[in-house]
Amino acid sequence: MTAEKRPPADVVGDILSGYARRGVLRGFSRGATRGSKTSYRMTWHHDRAFDLVLDLSRRTLRFPSLLSNVPPGKALYGALTAFLRARQSQELPSHRRIDAGKALVRSYRRSGNLSLTLEVKDGDYGYGARKLIHLVQEIFLDFLREGAGYEYLVENFDLDPDSI
Repeated sequence: MTAEKRPPADVVGDILSGYARRGVLRGFSRGATRGSKTSYRMTWHHDRAFDLVLDLSRRTLRFPSLLSNVPPGKALYGALTAFLRARQSQELPSHRRIDAGKALVRSYRRSGNLSLTLEVKDGDYGYGARKLIHLVQEIFLDFLREGAGYEYLVENFDLDPDSI
């Protein structure tokens, strides 16, 4: 079976499993498929569990609670929104950019929890899964380590500011 013919849930699962084998993720499991949705769970940044949901009816990959305790106001959320827009900018090299013709990234903040959604526009769920994982890596390794994100990172992950 060619990559294009494989079920998207298997494509996404294999990509996440590959990241776990290479040590990017410290743990990974595929959850149940219910209707058009398949869930995945991974242990990742700061040994925290993250859930990822593939929803074929909406053509999305979504981290429903990527960040918790996101403060009200625009300091952190506004900066993150700008960061996400920049990841889709033609100014970035193609290998770092999320191609707007292939995928669209959105974030939502509800009750202090931030979710991150990538809409797959062309059916290439492998592309979407890789780009979303790379984007979350950039959020934790770059964005949250400077500016408004730094204080959030220290407070919410109980980190020693001198060791970051």
